[in-house]
Amino acid sequence: RALADVLARHPHVLVMTDDIYEHIRFDGQPTAHLLQAAPELRDRTLVVNGVSKTYAMTGWRIGYVAGPRDLVAALDKLLSQSTGNCCSISQAAAAAALSGDQGFVAESVAVYKQRRDRTLALINAIPGLSCRSPDGAFYLYVNCAGVIGRTTPEGKVIAEDGDLVMYLLESEGVAVVAGTAYGLSPYFRLSIATSIDILEEGCVRMARAISALR
Repeated sequence: RALADVLARHPHVLVMTDDIYEHIRFDGQPTAHLLQAAPELRDRTLVVNGVSKTYAMTGWRIGYVAGPRDLVAALDKLLSQSTGNCCSISQAAAAAALSGDQGFVAESVAVYKQRRDRTLALINAIPGLSCRSPDGAFYLYVNCAGVIGRTTPEGKVIAEDGDLVMYLLESEGVAVVAGTAYGLSPYFRLSIATSIDILEEGCVRMARAISALR
């Protein structure tokens, strides 16, 4: 509501909301939406979503929007000149996912929650790293402030999160993304969209790499 109040003072500002993770929540609560708090913003809000995350259909390349007719028409005009549109098979698969039995979604979220909890426990046991528990999605943002300034066995100083990311990749083959890419430093992003076995192995390797820092 507070954000809506700010937007109300600036009627020239258009709003776009990214709701791609709306169903991947671990607390059982529905995802709050700006338009629920401020339906008066409906005429200038574009809602963006897709099937990539909830239905694990990343490669099918299907997204969709809802919003004012003029905004959607402008978007349609732009896309018709810049892409070849979605293939009919992907469209049919997306329609089946959206209109079919949604039981899979709850099962998937339960699995992600198990992975989150296990990975959090392992990360927070590594000296120099810490991580809060996210309420949804399938990423962890790990605080690595405790290792900034330390030195690798090769003598390179870990001056920022990008240095740590490269060190983990080169020394142990662990791929994570520097928090600077998301405006969040010193952190790195770790995906839990893989098996618990792989997550556990990755955490073992990270612990080994960080213990080798001086």
